[in-house]
Amino acid sequence: MRSPQAIAADPAVNAFVMANAGSGKTTTLVNRVARLLLAGSAPGAILCLTFTKAAAAEMQRRLYERLGDWAVAGDARLRDQLAALEERAADSFDAHDLSRARALFARALETPGGLKIQTIHAFCEQLLRRFPVEAEVSPLFRVIDEAEAADIRRRARDRVALADDIPGLATAYLHMAGKLSQPDFEAMFDRFEAKRAELTDYVAQDGGAATLQDRVAASVGLDAWIEPEAAERAAVTAPGFDAAAWLNAAAACARGGEKGDQPMGLKLQAVAEAVLNGDAPVDAVREIFFTGAGEPRKRLGTKAVDPATLDWLAREQARLVEIFERRRAARVALDTVSALVLAYAYGRAYEAAKAVTGALDFADLIQRARHLLTDGPGAAWVLYKLDGGVDHVLVDEAQDTSPEQWTIVRALTAEFFTGAGSHDGAARTVFVVGDEKQSIFSFQGAAPERLAAEAQDYDRAITGVGGVFQGVELLQSWRSTAEVLAAVDAVFAEPDLARALSPGRGESGEGAAALIRHQAARADGLAGTIDLWPPLQDETDEERRAWDEPLDASTARGARRRVAERIADEIKASVEAGHAVHDKKAGLRPMDWGDVLILVRKRGPMFEEVLRALKQRGVPVAGADRLTLSAHPVFQDLLALGRVALHPADDLTLAGVLRSPLCDLSEEALFDLAHGREGSLWRVLNGRAELDPALAAARDLIADFRDAARSLTPFDLYGRLLNRLDGRCLSVRQRFLTRLGSEAADAMDAFLDQARAAEGRGPADLERFCHLLASLDQTIKREMDEPRGEVRVMTAHSSKGLEAPVVILPDVIFEEPRGDALLETDAGAFLWCGSSGEDCAASQTARDARKRRGEEESLRLLYVGLTRARDRLIVTGRYASNRKLENLKAWWAPILAAFERLEGVREVETATGAARRYGADPVAMARSAAPAITAAPPPAWLTTAPRAEASERRMAPGRMEDAARTPAPSPLSRVGGGLGRWRRGELIHRLLERLPDVAPERRDAAAVTLLAREPDLDDAQKAEMAAAALGVLDDARFAEVFGPASRAEVALSGSAPELPPGVVVSARLDRLVVTPERVLVIDFKTNRPAPDRIEEADPAYVRQLAVYWAVLRRLYPDRTVEAALVWTDGPRLTPVPESLMRQALGEARG
Repeated sequence: MRSPQAIAADPAVNAFVMANAGSGKTTTLVNRVARLLLAGSAPGAILCLTFTKAAAAEMQRRLYERLGDWAVAGDARLRDQLAALEERAADSFDAHDLSRARALFARALETPGGLKIQTIHAFCEQLLRRFPVEAEVSPLFRVIDEAEAADIRRRARDRVALADDIPGLATAYLHMAGKLSQPDFEAMFDRFEAKRAELTDYVAQDGGAATLQDRVAASVGLDAWIEPEAAERAAVTAPGFDAAAWLNAAAACARGGEKGDQPMGLKLQAVAEAVLNGDAPVDAVREIFFTGAGEPRKRLGTKAVDPATLDWLAREQARLVEIFERRRAARVALDTVSALVLAYAYGRAYEAAKAVTGALDFADLIQRARHLLTDGPGAAWVLYKLDGGVDHVLVDEAQDTSPEQWTIVRALTAEFFTGAGSHDGAARTVFVVGDEKQSIFSFQGAAPERLAAEAQDYDRAITGVGGVFQGVELLQSWRSTAEVLAAVDAVFAEPDLARALSPGRGESGEGAAALIRHQAARADGLAGTIDLWPPLQDETDEERRAWDEPLDASTARGARRRVAERIADEIKASVEAGHAVHDKKAGLRPMDWGDVLILVRKRGPMFEEVLRALKQRGVPVAGADRLTLSAHPVFQDLLALGRVALHPADDLTLAGVLRSPLCDLSEEALFDLAHGREGSLWRVLNGRAELDPALAAARDLIADFRDAARSLTPFDLYGRLLNRLDGRCLSVRQRFLTRLGSEAADAMDAFLDQARAAEGRGPADLERFCHLLASLDQTIKREMDEPRGEVRVMTAHSSKGLEAPVVILPDVIFEEPRGDALLETDAGAFLWCGSSGEDCAASQTARDARKRRGEEESLRLLYVGLTRARDRLIVTGRYASNRKLENLKAWWAPILAAFERLEGVREVETATGAARRYGADPVAMARSAAPAITAAPPPAWLTTAPRAEASERRMAPGRMEDAARTPAPSPLSRVGGGLGRWRRGELIHRLLERLPDVAPERRDAAAVTLLAREPDLDDAQKAEMAAAALGVLDDARFAEVFGPASRAEVALSGSAPELPPGVVVSARLDRLVVTPERVLVIDFKTNRPAPDRIEEADPAYVRQLAVYWAVLRRLYPDRTVEAALVWTDGPRLTPVPESLMRQALGEARG
C-alpha cells in the first residue's frame, strides 16, 4: 500500500493535500516536482506558487540539492533514492532511467528563466510585464515599496480633505470628523486601506454614489432612505402617536395606581402636552419606556393599574421598539454612507497618485492579474498564449490563498480539464497543499473554508472528464514528539474547537473532533515535556508602589514582569543544566540558547517585558522580529546626526548624538560639557576638543560628516559613516552592534536601503533625505528563520513555518479585541458602526459573525503556536487583578481542559517554581569538553589601521611634513559656531572669491548681500570682514592679483620631483595669475596681526605654497613661477622667495 506522501507526489494524480503541522509539506512539494521532471515534464512547464519568498527560496534550494545529488550519485545510490521516492523496487530502474535522472539538473539549469518557483505576487508581476497592453498598465510600471506606498497614502488622505468632485463628500467629511476623535478618524483611513479595492468597487457598482443611499438603506433593513432624526420623530408624530391615549394612560396611572405609578402618569402627561404644544420630546419618550442602555423596561406599572392601561403601555412600547430600531438602522445607514463616500474618495485619490508615476502596489498585482485573466478584454488571448506554457500548477500554503488569488489559479487551470486540455496526450495536473488549521491571515483575505470548497469544485471538474483526483491527508508529524502531539489533540478535543480549526469540512458533533488527529513519526527516543505554569495575577496593593513612581507605570513586580523573569530564569537554568533536545543533524545534544522560541500573541507589553528580562539576565536574544524603523535607536541616531550636520546649533539633538554609539560619550562627560556652558553645545565641544581625546573624536566625526555631506549622496554619506573606524579600529557599525545587539544590523541595512531608495526617486541631498525620514512609517521584518545561538522572540503569526526544540507561550490569557467599526454582511455589503451600543439588527448580526470568525482564527493561531514545538512546550500567562482564575477563557480554557483530560499529568517543582507537567522530565546531558585552546595574543595589525599605498598617496600640502599630524579644521567647516578664527577666514575667502567679478561701484552692496546669509553674525562682525576683503580689492598694489589674467579657486592636482616619492597633491588655489611670461600663485591669509617679514610667518604657510610652486613649475616649464601670501590685515602682499620654498620642501622630504 502506497504512503500518503507517495500518492500526493504521483505525477499522474491531481491532488489536494491536507497536511498537518510538521508533516513534511515542503518535502512532498519537492518530491512532486522531482517526479514530474522524471516523468518527462519540461522544467519550464511547471509553475509552483508559494506564499512567501522564503518558502520559494527554500523549495528551490531543496530541489536543486536533490537534482544535483542525482547528477553525481553512483548507480546503486541513485537507484535507492529513486526507489524511495517512487516506492518501487530499486532494480526496476534501468540505465535509461538513471541517465534521465542525472540529466535533470542540467535541464533545470538550462531552462530559460529557471524553474518557476515563485510567490504569486512575483508571478502576477511577470504576467503583467508580459501582457501590459491587455492588462491596461504601463509597460514600464514599477512596484512601489512600503515607504513610497505610505507616502502615497498620506497624500491621498490630504486629497480627500480638499476634493470636491464627489457628491456629498464635504458633508460626509464633516459628519465623520465631528463624530470621531482625531486618532479614530486617522484609524478609519487605515481600515479603508485594508479594504481599499473592495470598498471602491462596492461604492462604484450598481449606479455608483447616486444609488449608495438606497443600497445601504436596504442593507440595514430599511425600505427607503430616512434621516435618523426623521425616523425617531415618528415616536411622537401622527399617525402612530395618539395624544389622547397618552393622556388617558396618564390619568389611569394617577387615579388607580400605587404611589410608584404616579410619576409614570406625570411623565406620560408631560409628553402628551408637549406634543400638543408642537414639541417633539423624543428623549422623554425614550426615558419612559427604555433603560439607559436602550433596553425596553420590563416593568411599566404595578398591578394596581387597570389591565387595559397596562396592555396599552405594552403595545406602545412595542411600537416604540420598532421606531427606535428604525432610528438605529437610519443612524448606521448615515454613518455607513458617510464612511463609504470617504473610502471611495480615498481610493480614487490613491489610484490617481499612483497613476502619475505609473506605479503599482502589491494589491494591484493581484487585482490586475485577475482582471487580465478573467474579465479583461484580452483575457481569451492571454489564456491562449499561456495555455502552451504551463502544464502543471502547484499551490503551496493554500489555506492562506485569498479568493482573488484562487480566481487566478482557476483561470490558469481552466483548460486542464475541458477534455481537450492535454498536450500530446500528456496529463496536465493541479497539486494543492495546505492546512486549514493553520489559516491565520484573514486580514490578508484568506478564508480557510475556501480550501475545502475548492477541493470539491476541482474534484467535480477533474472526475467529470475522466481525470484522477485524490484527496490526501498527511497526519504523521516528523517534527514533534508524541507527547507534544497528544497535548495538541487534547486541547482541540471538544467538537466546537475542532470545528473552529476546520471550518470548511462540514463535520458536526464527535465527527468534528475526529478531524484533529496527529501521528508521531519520530523515533529518536526523546520523550516530550509539556509544562503548564500557574498564571500570575496583577497586584492591586497601591502601597507596593514607590512614592515617586509614575501613576501610569506598571509595578516593578507586575505580573507580566514576573512571568517574563521566570521565563528568562527557566531558559538560563535549562541551558546550564544541559537539558537534552533533538537535533535533526546531530541527534540528541544539550540545549543551547538558539533552541528556544518564545511566541506572543502580539507585540505589546508582554513582548517588551520578555525581551527586557532576557537582556537583564545576560541571555543572548535576537531582539524584536519586527522593527518600526522610525522608532529604532539606530534610525533615530543616524537621523539626528543628519540634523546636527544641517543645524549644529540644535543643542538637544547634538546631545543625543554625543550620547549615542556614534560618539559614545558618558552621561558624566556630557553633563560636564553642557552644564554652565556659554554659547551653543557645538561651540563648547570644539573649544574643549583639544583637551579630551573623546571630545576630539566626537568633534572630528561630526565635522567630517558635515564636510562630506556637501559632496556625497545620502547613501554614500551614511555608508562611509558606518564604516568609519575609531581609535580602537572599531567601525561605527560595530559600535552600534555592541550597544544595541544583532537587531541593529537589520536597522542599519534598512536605513541604507531608504537612502538608496531616496536617490532612486530623484535628486537627493542630506536635507531632503532628513525631511523624508522624518515622515517615514515603515516596519521591517527581520529574517529569524534559522537559530543563530540566540533566543528568538516573535509573534505566533511570524512563527508560521518555523520550529524549535523548546517553545514558550507566555500570554495565553487575554481579552479579545473589540474590533473596528467596518463590518461586512453575509450578502457582501459594508456597514460602519462604531460600537455595539449603536448597533441595529443588521450591524449586530455582522458584528457577531465577525466575532465568531475572530475567535475561530484565534484558536487556529493557538494551534500554530503549539505545533512549533519539537521537544518541549511551556505555557503560562497573567491576568488582571479584577478577574477570577476560574472565569478565564481565551487560550487558557482549552489548555487547562486538556491538562484535565490527559492522563499522567502531575505536579512538579522546576528550577523556577511550580508547574503541572505532562510527559517526561527533561534529561540533563553532559556537554562535550571542548579541547583546551590557549588564546594567542592578537597580531599587531588587528588594531592598526592600514597605511595608504605609497604610489597612490594623495595629500593636502599642509600635511607634507607629518602625515600623522591632526589636520587643522577646514576653513569650510563652521567649527566652534559663531565667528571664530576659521569661520572668519572662510567668509573673507568667499568675499575675495566672488567680489572681483562684481563692478567696483557695486562691491559694497554685494558684500552686504553675501554676508546677510549669516544671520548669527552681528553688524559689526560683518562690517569688519567686508572691510578686510574690500581693502585688498581696492588696493592698487593687488591689481594684478585680481586682473583679467587671474582666476579664483583653481583646482590643482599633480606631483613633482621635489615632493616625496609617490605623493600626488590635490589642492584648490585661492588665486592664480597666468601670463605669457610668468605664473603667480596667491594664498589669502586672514591672521591678525599680519607678520612683517616672511620669515615670521607660520612655516606651514611657506610649505603649502612651496608645494603649489613645485607642481606649477612642472605644469609651466617655460615660465617663471612665483608665490606670494596676501594678508587681509593691512592689507599687504608678501612674496615667498624660491630659496625659502626649496628649503621647506627639503625639510618635508626628510
